[in-house]
Amino acid sequence: MPKRNLAWILVVMVIALLMWQLPQTIAGRDAVYKAFGPMVDVRAQIERRYVEEIDDEKLVTAAVRAGVDAMVDVLNDPHAAFLNEREYDRFKKRTDGVFGGVGVDVWPVEGGLEVLSREANSPAAQAGIMPGDVITQVDGRLTSRYSLVDAVNNLLNGMPDTEVVLTVFRPTERPVAAREITLRRAMIHLDPIRGWSRSPGGSWRFMLDEENHIAYVRLTKFTNDVDEKLDERINRLLREDLRGLILDLRDNTGGLLTSAIEVADRFLEGGLLIVSTRGRASDEKRWYATHDIGYPQFPMAVLINGSSASAAEIVAGALRDHKRAPVVGERSYGKGSVQEVVELERHSGALKLTTAYYYLPCGQCIQKTAKTAQAGTWGVTPTVPVNLTDRQLQRLQETRRAIERETVVESASQPTTASSSADDSGRTADAKALLRADLQLEKALECIQQLIKRPAKGRDQPAGEPAAESTD
Repeated sequence: MPKRNLAWILVVMVIALLMWQLPQTIAGRDAVYKAFGPMVDVRAQIERRYVEEIDDEKLVTAAVRAGVDAMVDVLNDPHAAFLNEREYDRFKKRTDGVFGGVGVDVWPVEGGLEVLSREANSPAAQAGIMPGDVITQVDGRLTSRYSLVDAVNNLLNGMPDTEVVLTVFRPTERPVAAREITLRRAMIHLDPIRGWSRSPGGSWRFMLDEENHIAYVRLTKFTNDVDEKLDERINRLLREDLRGLILDLRDNTGGLLTSAIEVADRFLEGGLLIVSTRGRASDEKRWYATHDIGYPQFPMAVLINGSSASAAEIVAGALRDHKRAPVVGERSYGKGSVQEVVELERHSGALKLTTAYYYLPCGQCIQKTAKTAQAGTWGVTPTVPVNLTDRQLQRLQETRRAIERETVVESASQPTTASSSADDSGRTADAKALLRADLQLEKALECIQQLIKRPAKGRDQPAGEPAAESTD
């Protein structure tokens, strides 16, 4: 018997054996032969009749990959996937955190990506890239053809110590001329904590309403150190007599579950449920607040939008359900599922499967499934809905881009910050411009101002008393 025929017989026997070992409710022996028989027959007919010589190994590989992909597709789960050996290796490197970048915060504009700021000592800063520069190409590929997320993840980011060539121009130069800059990617540790605007010296401003001592803190990602960074910022604000807080989780696509629990714990009383998970074949798990490192119960509001997902939804949902803070904005994305990556035998790749869903304290499933979508119960619904039109969103983006741009002092002999009066004037103007453009932020600020006028009963500590320092 030819070896190729023997290989195909072995493939069918292995498939049949594997399926036979599964419960009868999944597949029986007769069903296996019925399902995979046509595949073997098709291979035989191709081998017998096709006009040109066929690589049988390619047929086997194509049949197996197509079959696996088809089974995963039937699940109708965007987070489920089969990863071959190469894909699995890249996946492990990404989740191990070994991917790097050039250290720029960018925003899409006509012609490319505008640089808003640079991380200190990053490859971009060392190469002389400045705020306001526009990156038109990365390794010869036009950035304007990519979405912001794809341009950052698939063009700018990459393995540390790899070279990347940026084509950059500075709109303020005359004549405007593009130049190529070769950078070497490095590990970039981004600060997940941001304020509402930048001061002339480049640092973030956090106190939005000086009169009422209401601060604004934006979490961009739930990184492994976000709780420590948040402790540092909140304790500084408490020393400035913090009386109210706006926590902005808009466009926060998530991060680590443990970080979400740590952040929610800091605002909730001990013993309150933060989130739970359960699935068809997995035990229910619950996470509760301990309030070991808790903040005073100052009035606060949470901002979310359609891009707030996963860990951001857990925090927003927990604070909403326990009436710790009103949630202002738009319904969140609806990404509340637990994935497990199962490594397949003989290093043939891995299977990424959803094994459980996240549930809010009220019992609502976060994940947008066919069932929850039909019932309209997915994600986190704001307690104070404020939906933005496309025109309003564009105005908001333009305003934020202007006031968040890093200001660079060109000469070392110049002062690093403007005079106090000029800074105060600029801060007031920036705040007014932002609140006119950001209707969601304006509503959140109004909510806190009303709460300050009607202080909540039973606060843990006086509003001005610092919280305990982190022991992490």
